[in-house]
Amino acid sequence: MMRLHFERTGGFMGRTINLDLDLDDLSPPQAEVLRLLLDKANFLGLEEETPASDPARDVFNYLIMVETDDIRHTVRTSDVDMPTALRPLIEELNQLARTLPAK
Repeated sequence: MMRLHFERTGGFMGRTINLDLDLDDLSPPQAEVLRLLLDKANFLGLEEETPASDPARDVFNYLIMVETDDIRHTVRTSDVDMPTALRPLIEELNQLARTLPAK
């Protein structure tokens, strides 16, 4: 079991996007893509909050939480502070939030 919660806030319009996924409910290729992106980002090795830089206007802020039977890890970051390795995962989650039906 692996569940994933994604939240994007901020930006020019201030619109919040939420996405809750149970990887068991996704198609095997979709679930595999997310697992690979989590691995490539070394998600479990990331600090909960990326170091804050100077405040910037209209940036997106992100919260990603991964939960399994054994662990729960949350990362908060923004467009300004995001580790480079995390960007593909956030792009994929943004895409899924726009295309998957809301629960």
